[in-house]
Amino acid sequence: MKFTSRLVDRKIMGVNLGVELTIGEYLSFAGDILNKNEFQRRRVKTSGKTYDLLGRDLVDGCIIPPIILAVTDAYAIELQPLVASAISSGEDRSWAAIEGIVERAVGDRELLILDGLQRSLTMEGISSSRSLTPEEMTGFLDHVIRLEVYVGLSKTGILYRMLTLNTGQTPMSFRHQLEILYHDYIDNNSLPDGIEVLREVDDRRARRGGRYKYADVVDLFYAFSTGTPMPFDKQALVGELREMRFLENYSYRPDSDEMRDLLVVYNKLVSRISELAQDWTYKPEDYEDPIVRPFASNTASIFARAQAMAGFGAECKRLMSLGQISNLSDLEATIATLQFSGEVEPSLVGLLRVLDETGLKAKRIGDAQRAYFQCAFRALLMPESETYTDLSRCWLRGQEIYELSY
Repeated sequence: MKFTSRLVDRKIMGVNLGVELTIGEYLSFAGDILNKNEFQRRRVKTSGKTYDLLGRDLVDGCIIPPIILAVTDAYAIELQPLVASAISSGEDRSWAAIEGIVERAVGDRELLILDGLQRSLTMEGISSSRSLTPEEMTGFLDHVIRLEVYVGLSKTGILYRMLTLNTGQTPMSFRHQLEILYHDYIDNNSLPDGIEVLREVDDRRARRGGRYKYADVVDLFYAFSTGTPMPFDKQALVGELREMRFLENYSYRPDSDEMRDLLVVYNKLVSRISELAQDWTYKPEDYEDPIVRPFASNTASIFARAQAMAGFGAECKRLMSLGQISNLSDLEATIATLQFSGEVEPSLVGLLRVLDETGLKAKRIGDAQRAYFQCAFRALLMPESETYTDLSRCWLRGQEIYELSY
């Protein structure tokens, strides 16, 4: 492995190292990268088409564009001062130390493919082919290719670069890239405030306070990133425009992890409501006109649903764009002051009735409930709102805003 260039990416405040190595050297660790991430998209079905042609060309010794990798955050503490020094002063010792860590990352398999997955799969397929002669296989494995390795990127920096690198190619959805980027949040004991992010199969366990399904956490951040509570698959064209909005508005902030910050703030909101509501549970048998299919049966299960989380994420983005808050932590002081101006039970039963009414009138129930929750959180968290910090009155006010807006 030979380092050939050192570049600085000032948009996302990371460094990029050019590397030359043989296909055989690359495949010695590429297989572990390909199989490392369970959320990674699979091989594109192009049999007999472009990638088959690429495979034949590689055997003939063609040159391909560099494969783009990023070092994971396994060495974040060690890398932070080195990357800062390389960016600010270009000191050769810092660059040399970074190159050493890249070599360690290769040995430890602590790399993520940002661009070049299908090329990597094609090369892996050729290496296991039985149709090549020994001479052809030797020539293929000895063929030199280029890598570019990003070092020192934040999670959102990696996301930004993944999005821009994948533009115009076989698409990996924005949602899918978020899943890949944040898959290490699952069952992560380092998350604060006792937060747990669980796999889809752990749905039964995700009903207690502080526990969220991974897919719903991705919805939360997707809504925040795009500024809308609507699901990622509503319209392909609209999805592309949202993705572009994310790219245009992205700016690097040192030591930032917006998904983590967003989840922490949301959990504080849910914890505050749960603390005030105590052990409230909706019991249909206690009412003469019970809700036939209530949205949820207790506080934790109401706010652990994707509709509530997406509505919160979208409203946070709106509050930031309006200058009402400068960062997500600004909401913590507001959340600490939330109160029920009336009795807890009728307030939360009122929320369930609004959700039921919203669903009955809607063509797409989930979409309508997402939009409603954004309106309700606007009524709760917007300082100019007449129901600001009021957990009893904000739900009906949210319904009024929703009906005027939709």
